[in-house]
Amino acid sequence: MSGLLAALRIGPGDVVAVAGAGGKTTLVYRLAAEVRARGLRVLVTTTTHMGTLPEATTGPLFVEADGNAQPGLEQALSQGGLATLLGRRVRPDKLEGVTRERVDELARHADLVLVEADGARGRSLKSPADHEPVVPGSTTLLLVLAGLDVLGQPLADGHVHRVDRVAAAARRAPGSAVDEDVIVSALGDPSGYPSRVPPRARAAVFLNKAEDEAALGAAARIARRLVPPYHFVVAGSARAGSAQAFS
Repeated sequence: MSGLLAALRIGPGDVVAVAGAGGKTTLVYRLAAEVRARGLRVLVTTTTHMGTLPEATTGPLFVEADGNAQPGLEQALSQGGLATLLGRRVRPDKLEGVTRERVDELARHADLVLVEADGARGRSLKSPADHEPVVPGSTTLLLVLAGLDVLGQPLADGHVHRVDRVAAAARRAPGSAVDEDVIVSALGDPSGYPSRVPPRARAAVFLNKAEDEAALGAAARIARRLVPPYHFVVAGSARAGSAQAFS
């Protein structure tokens, strides 16, 4: 196992759009902590929505609807190396993100930008709707997640977001068990995430919650079936900050 940045081939100048399901926010801020530890400036934002988190995780939080955020944002990145920028407050526990075009403008203000570009309502697997994910044009890596804790669970709303789309991609009935074939179908469907990769961007999968030998074995088998359409597949634990590259 190695650190996340190395395994995911992320470095200075990257704009990483994180999509899929199964731990996006945890992964984004674990990556941000690794970037900050290297002495680089990292900006976190979203093009969808994000729940409120403690400042110890997010760094200084700036909301553009509250006023001109740019001076404070630049100061926070210069002094502390980490800041989070969002668009407006929807309610006390939920904030709306920024536009794709705004992310493109922000890329020059930090060494690395991490964008949560998809929503999954806390589920571990999804196939995207036609309007998802919301990927900025400046994206250099589209990183699609799935949580391996979904294996063996029913193909139902409690575990899978957009059940009908996943069922259609996998040619399975809703309510049937999620197996490796279902994960491969959901992530590899040519009309799904592989079709959302911007020109000149890389595309990768992170199989999250791979925290024992059985899960890593499943990840290795899944990885062999997802390259192509993806450039590489990594498995590990966003929570623990560990990862293993399979291809």
